Amino acid sequence: MELSIDGSLNHIDFSAAHFIPTIEKCSRLHGHNYYLKVSVSGEPLEGILIDYGLLKTACRKSVDAIDHKIIVPRSSRYSTCDIDGDYCKVSYNGKTFVFPVSDVYFLDKEMSSSELLSESILDGLKGEIFSQKNIRRITVCVFESPGQGACSEASKDE
Repeated sequence: MELSIDGSLNHIDFSAAHFIPTIEKCSRLHGHNYYLKVSVSGEPLEGILIDYGLLKTACRKSVDAIDHKIIVPRSSRYSTCDIDGDYCKVSYNGKTFVFPVSDVYFLDKEMSSSELLSESILDGLKGEIFSQKNIRRITVCVFESPGQGACSEASKDE
């Protein structure tokens, strides 16, 4: 059985700025109003696959950390991120930006594409969601706009 949550209808969303150094147009600092769609599958226990409240709370927690931040890869072959006190200096493609560290969400991926954001959010959700013994698979989709998103999935056995 599968159950899903549409973040565009359940306030599981975030606004954030980012850049993708490998695509000319997207290398400009810009932002999106992102939202998640999360699906879980497994066998229901006593008629319930997972409590909607538990799933929504876990998802909101994962996006709250990113909301209204600038997404910066912590380590990347495409950009550099140097922290000096309270500031983060980001350089790529001949551009340099300086942001307050408090305004930055450091992403443990090479870039902030929706594909890699979905992987990162999935990584953060696996522990809590897979603690439910009956859940076997999780899919996390990150949408940059309606109809345009990327999904990552994991199985409990992986």
